[in-house]
Amino acid sequence: MELTEQEKELIEQIRNYKNSKHNPSRELRKLAKELFDTLMDE
Repeated sequence: MELTEQEKELIEQIRNYKNSKHNPSRELRKLAKELFDTLMDE
């Protein structure tokens, strides 16, 4: 299975958010959600 650049970016954003579990960032969550929403609309 090939991933698009947007899909790879989404995975990276989710990993960044999960790695910040001791200091969760609203901005990281927002970026991941916006990217997810964009991918779902395609």
